[in-house]
Amino acid sequence: MHKISNMEIPNDKKKHFVAGFAISAIVSLFFGYIVGLSAAVGAGFVKEAYDYTTKRGTPEWLDLAFTAGGALVFTVVSVLSSLLFRVF
Repeated sequence: MHKISNMEIPNDKKKHFVAGFAISAIVSLFFGYIVGLSAAVGAGFVKEAYDYTTKRGTPEWLDLAFTAGGALVFTVVSVLSSLLFRVF
């Protein structure tokens, strides 16, 4: 059994996470959090479908999960931050 501290996240997964975060952040600025989250998840799905159909990349569900995870982290942190700043 591996310890979590010894596990290294592959660079490809880190890039998917950052892409999901960035897409969600940029789209959310203009259209709101739900649209931003949806756009990032949709972009991740399209990227994996492209990899599958063109055979130019390796489609992986985990890539889609990391893209969606980045988008979700942005959305949750942003919503909680905005709620916190409304209180103060």
